[in-house]
Amino acid sequence: MGKTLITFFRKIPGFRSRVWWKMLIASGVYLFGLLVIVVVVFPSEPTLTVDKVNPTNKNSLSISGKTSTGKPVYLLQNNQGVQSIKADSGGKFYFVLNDLKDGNYTYTVQSCNSEKKDKCTTENVLIVVDQTPPVKPSIALPADLLDDSEEKITIGGIAELNSKVIVQTNDPDTVQETYANDKGEFEVQSGLAIGGNTFTIKSVDNVGNESEPATSSIEFNPTKYKAKVARVIDGDTIKLETDEVVRYTGIDTPETVHPSKPVQCYGKEASQKNKELVEGKEVKLEKDISETDKYNRLLRYIWLGDTLVNEYLVREGYAHSSTYPPDVKYQDKFIEAERQAREEKKGLWGDICNGISLESTQKSNQITTPSQNIQPTTQPSSGGYTCNCSKTCGQMSSCAEAQYQLNVCGCSARDADHDGVACDSDCQ
Repeated sequence: MGKTLITFFRKIPGFRSRVWWKMLIASGVYLFGLLVIVVVVFPSEPTLTVDKVNPTNKNSLSISGKTSTGKPVYLLQNNQGVQSIKADSGGKFYFVLNDLKDGNYTYTVQSCNSEKKDKCTTENVLIVVDQTPPVKPSIALPADLLDDSEEKITIGGIAELNSKVIVQTNDPDTVQETYANDKGEFEVQSGLAIGGNTFTIKSVDNVGNESEPATSSIEFNPTKYKAKVARVIDGDTIKLETDEVVRYTGIDTPETVHPSKPVQCYGKEASQKNKELVEGKEVKLEKDISETDKYNRLLRYIWLGDTLVNEYLVREGYAHSSTYPPDVKYQDKFIEAERQAREEKKGLWGDICNGISLESTQKSNQITTPSQNIQPTTQPSSGGYTCNCSKTCGQMSSCAEAQYQLNVCGCSARDADHDGVACDSDCQ
């Protein structure tokens, strides 16, 4: 039997030479051919991989995957055929589903060796379609606001659990995002614009459904806020980029632009120092009690970083302390600053001015609160002027008369930019 088998193999091509390496090659070739015959005669189940389908809010989606090249693939629901397709040359396939409604759908993907559905591989797919928007969030704004425009507030509220919360302010480019926790609570920090602020909040679930927006408004008028100085008018008066004129609260510097008074000692130095300090810069304005003086100028303390400019001007001898109730928040600071300047003979307290008092200037610049009314009079001034608001700047006999018409008679048309100086083009 053994000799018969050997004789048989020696008759097979590749084994006849009896050379060992030729017989080895022949063995490999014959073995490969045998495997091909087995695969063709007894095929195995095709491989199948179905891509994950995430929850969606869309009514159309696709189911895709990969199987053996050219194999038929079937999509079934409740054991009923829905669609069929053949895998491409790379084994890829996909089915498109349309007109889906809100709900959960279970499909079966089946890949077979042939259209007779022999040797099939299956895989189930769960599809979640969620088209229900989240509940409208609630907003909780703080009852007490801060006094500084740079500080932020905390906005809180309740939204759908674990949803994304989008907060938009007055500025359409300022949008914040956060997430509600597993209790539905959320918080964001936000700055406030001076005046009215409206917050619009909506929540978005994990498939992209958006809630109805919730809105809430709040007014913000802080005592401290930033502003840009356009130019310096004199040692204690500035004009902002908003065209508002600001009179420094609690101090008084020598006059340089008063239409009825000469330039006072150290006035130019005070104006120049004020210009060096704040002109063209962003400062912080702080309100005390009064909003404006009798010339409709804003009354404010001026901060440059941590420096209170009002106090600095007094301490360095450029200004007097000149506080009037009810605006006395920093009165003690200004009085102490003036005491130091006097003792050290700084600025206007030095030999250059011989300690000239500004009492007359302080009296002429005494401020009033908005509740005080200035009653125009028709009595002539010491200069012989009478009230006549129909007179234009060109018809005034002097700058002193222009200022009389503004201050005494209340002819506001003579002060178009509201800086307290009448007929600016002729008298500045």
